[in-house]
Amino acid sequence: MPKRKERMAGYIRESDPSLADSTTIESQAKAVRAYGEKEHYMYEPQHEYKEAISAYQVPYMERPELLKMLKAAQRREFDVLVVTEIRAISRRQVEVFIIYDMLQKYNVRLETIREKFEDDAMGRLILGLRAAYAEIEREQSYIRMQRGKKDRIEISKAPNGHPKAAYGYIFLDGEREVKASYAFNHAIIYVDENGIEWSEYKVCMFIFSLLGKGESLRHVANRLNELGIPTPKKSWKGEPHWTSSALHRIITNRIYIGEVYANRWKRVKAKNDKWGMVKRPQEEWILLPDGTAPTMIEQDTFERIQKQLAYNKQDSLRNSKHPEELGLLRAGYIFCGVCGRRMHIVYPGEAARLNHCSPTYCCRKNAGNGHSLNHRTQVHVPMMDKLVWEKVITSLQNYELVRAKVEEKRQEAKPVVDSSDIEATIETIRHQMQNLFNLAQNATDDETIAQITERMNNLEKLKREAQGLLYDIADDDEERSAVEEELLKFEEWARIVRPHLTNPSYMPTYEEMRLAIRILGLKVIVYPTLGEWPFRYHIDITIPEIIAKLHCADIDGSMSSPFAPW
Repeated sequence: MPKRKERMAGYIRESDPSLADSTTIESQAKAVRAYGEKEHYMYEPQHEYKEAISAYQVPYMERPELLKMLKAAQRREFDVLVVTEIRAISRRQVEVFIIYDMLQKYNVRLETIREKFEDDAMGRLILGLRAAYAEIEREQSYIRMQRGKKDRIEISKAPNGHPKAAYGYIFLDGEREVKASYAFNHAIIYVDENGIEWSEYKVCMFIFSLLGKGESLRHVANRLNELGIPTPKKSWKGEPHWTSSALHRIITNRIYIGEVYANRWKRVKAKNDKWGMVKRPQEEWILLPDGTAPTMIEQDTFERIQKQLAYNKQDSLRNSKHPEELGLLRAGYIFCGVCGRRMHIVYPGEAARLNHCSPTYCCRKNAGNGHSLNHRTQVHVPMMDKLVWEKVITSLQNYELVRAKVEEKRQEAKPVVDSSDIEATIETIRHQMQNLFNLAQNATDDETIAQITERMNNLEKLKREAQGLLYDIADDDEERSAVEEELLKFEEWARIVRPHLTNPSYMPTYEEMRLAIRILGLKVIVYPTLGEWPFRYHIDITIPEIIAKLHCADIDGSMSSPFAPW
């Protein structure tokens, strides 16, 4: 009887998210496929798991494709997992062993394209050496990179790499270098008609106080212009003229909460052979020590202002030429099911209006003849808004459905591994340490004793890291408490607004309706009328503020009015 072909899965990983669709990650995938063909494994496309994510900064429990692979292994969908190198699984030894033990429990072998690991002491020893090398390699390269960046920052002198301090601050010289730290700039720059003296620091505090009260950027800019306060840069007319964009650059700078970053920008040459500055990826920024710049506002206030700015931008009506037909889902709540892009509103022309044609949410794409993504997705605004508002009313009348939704999301986010898997790994490490201890008692050669000591130290480090993962799992109770707190806030908000919004005789304003949609996080997906699609439209509740707590996001809990976001 012929032997059954073994089923294979491949896990391919690059640490840089920008390489997600690069030839680098594809070359890894190609090497894994070639290995499967050489070993005569059965390799189905759905069992190729590729992702571009750091395996050192991101724990394995937060890597989506890795978790998907482990769930497939748990369902016995393949017999062997192939990677190009052990570093693809993780840059941390303890995570490599935990994943290896889980695969063993699911009767799945682990292989690289160069070697196989037997399920015995020798196989585990070789795996440990490969995992240790991957972790050491990453740590050494990171240390070299950070040392080089630090030296370059010290040479450039300025803490943030720029010759001019942020608005509201001045540079202070240190004992060994110039521009070593920041201080508030209290120098008087203007005296208004009422005799009030203004410094850059006082202007910043004035700006933040207005924004903290919910004022828009445009309104704050008008107030500053009315007072005649000079701008950071002179306008082309030579007169002070604050703009929303100028304010936005100031209030989004995290220096005002004491966070100063170096290595944020790099100089590049554009297509026209001119040099310019572009922002580096955030993981390349270097956070300078606390105290480099004094804190101007509290972090909670700063984050609340950033969130309110995002809401103001999303709900802004100033660009609409049809205020009577705004659409409840405009600016980010309705998406095309074919291409995933946000749908926009298309208003009918004058002739169509005479025939009582209504505006539509629309997405059109023409990518060339025969292209699979050519489509035209549209749905009438009044009809969809009516369905969405019915969904809002249903949610307010039955807000226990939100609790069910949260539990569903919690189950989706729950890691495959549980504490028993980690405890089993810790027990294996303890057993290996005991074996080494027994060997050490009989060892007489100094070199052998040194090797045993080094191995024992490594195992102790692995045990500490594994115990640290147990503490991470214990944080789940704290997370549940935070989510429960946000659920209670949501239910209190729903209790207050429900008598008004669910009353058929009450006519809610556009702002009230948009606020309800934003808090519930409604997301509408629409497919074209023609074609074989899973559905015509789907309305979902994403409850972003509550779900954010599942990812440890900070949420402001103020409720100043019945219709204010919690």
